[in-house]
Amino acid sequence: MIHNLYKFSVKICGLFLLELWLLRLQNALFNQALLESARVDLITAIRFDVSLVAYLALPLFTLTVIANWIPNEKIGFRMVRAFGILGFLAILIPELWDLIYINYAAKRATFDVYTFYTLGEDSVQFLSLIKRFWYVFILCILWVILFLWALKKIRHTERRKITLSQNIMLFFICSSLSFLLARNSFGPKPLGIADALKTQHPMGAQFTLNAPFVVLKTIQNEPTPSHTLVKNSLEVKYANPRLNVRSDNPPSQVNILFIIVESLGNKQLHQRVNGIPLTPFLDKLAKEQMNDFAMEGLAEGKTSIECLPALFGGIPSWLDTPFILSNYSTNELTGFPSMCNQRGYETYFIHGAKEGSMRFDALGSSLGFKHQLYRDDLFTANAEAGNWGLHDHEVFKHISTKLNGHKKPFMMTFFTLSTHEPFDIPQRFKNKYKIPSAEAASYRFFDDQLRLFFEQNRRKTWFKNTLFVITGDHTPVHLDNAQYKIQDYYSVPILIIPPDGMKQAFKVKEQKAIIPALCKALNWNVNLYSFVNRKNQDVIRYLNGIYYIWNDEFELQYNETNTSWRVLIKKVKNPSHSGKKTLILKIGDSKIRFLSLLQRFRKDLRMNKTHR
Repeated sequence: MIHNLYKFSVKICGLFLLELWLLRLQNALFNQALLESARVDLITAIRFDVSLVAYLALPLFTLTVIANWIPNEKIGFRMVRAFGILGFLAILIPELWDLIYINYAAKRATFDVYTFYTLGEDSVQFLSLIKRFWYVFILCILWVILFLWALKKIRHTERRKITLSQNIMLFFICSSLSFLLARNSFGPKPLGIADALKTQHPMGAQFTLNAPFVVLKTIQNEPTPSHTLVKNSLEVKYANPRLNVRSDNPPSQVNILFIIVESLGNKQLHQRVNGIPLTPFLDKLAKEQMNDFAMEGLAEGKTSIECLPALFGGIPSWLDTPFILSNYSTNELTGFPSMCNQRGYETYFIHGAKEGSMRFDALGSSLGFKHQLYRDDLFTANAEAGNWGLHDHEVFKHISTKLNGHKKPFMMTFFTLSTHEPFDIPQRFKNKYKIPSAEAASYRFFDDQLRLFFEQNRRKTWFKNTLFVITGDHTPVHLDNAQYKIQDYYSVPILIIPPDGMKQAFKVKEQKAIIPALCKALNWNVNLYSFVNRKNQDVIRYLNGIYYIWNDEFELQYNETNTSWRVLIKKVKNPSHSGKKTLILKIGDSKIRFLSLLQRFRKDLRMNKTHR
């Protein structure tokens, strides 16, 4: 006869399940603003929780069958209890991470996010995160205490022995049941992340899921789907990312300065806090610049690392994993910096954080930036640095010094960071602004530094011959309107300020459209690889497993998992028979065009043809 610890193991699984439900409730309460227009499928949520617990149960029951054989019952009991604690932490840590992450990224953190912040250059950010979100670590301690108390309450007290054959039989039964529950499906595919998408709302899907399940399912990224979406003839007809820009006029070699502002959405402009304007100088520039659609701009993605591939390489964000973190990050790109190099420009990428942050260094090299300057390159004895890197005013000073007397034409990109979490601007500016919100104060700080940069350099020779492009990398998700519109998730300003003498008007709505528009305005003859939206065709975005395709008349939502479409009509009211027929034809045409573009994009990724 041997010991029987199965009852104790089953109770631990029950605690895991209860823990997941309580943590989901905590996340919902903490981020209730994001749930105001979302719908959480509670039945499906139970499936994800049961599946995750069943995955944990497989090694737990394996350990249990071994522990039962150990002559010393206390040792076997402690082994099972130790696994219970480890399993609890495996659930708790991702859920507490998502307590904050989901508020800023509008999605659950996948496995690559954890490797990015724990093994990459940005691991230094943990100290600042602890300072900023200290209450999360207090929550962690409280949860651990609560679990240890519950574990003590359900501790093994059963003394009945079992035979060796019973031990093996119970292991087989428990393991088989766990395997079935982990799969949570009798079909060929087990339960997956995409199964949460039937809520028809990206935020609802995220709260239907649980954090450790998402991590588990993304440990090994699956390859891009290779199945056929449309016939090759349709793909050729509708999808051609090879764009030729031609002009008979002499080319221009004006300087080009991109300022990509961290987490700047359209909602940050023309706003006041306690009567204090957040972005008075940007508001002024928005009225003077030459882009007709300045306040209708659309970012490509929801994270910083999705901006540069779209802006300078024409790469859309239609992958579950951002391009630079995907299997295709080493693909060749037709980078705008490379084209500038060929035309005698000096190209610079400047970011105040440590080299390697956000993988900008690798991406910058791929795009063709000749010079890359990061924190260590910009740091001086009197420089002021925050948790993330050098404050924006320090970088602006360095740019002014470098460009003073610059003889060759330049293309420079400054990716800001002061408006990034934890918004730790210098204390003297916090006292100056009298704005209680650190985030709001960071926007005012950046705006003031941009104004000073313009004022100090306005009369410089280089400044007068420089075309400025100012845009946000993505919106701050947690400030989006609670009333859900997919456009709100991507709404960023795109300000274009041409130099003296250039009266060119721009009509740019998307970040992917900026480079083609600039090349045309500068009379450059170039061959681009770009999925830019041409001739006012549909806008396409991918968010949390759903493809969104929209125009002025309708919006389509495509769930590839079950090949289902959802159609939302915008403007048509009581259309005539012929009007309905025309609309149906337009919707069908939009579907085919989208599937053709997606198929071509995936094919180019696999074949490393994301370039000219």
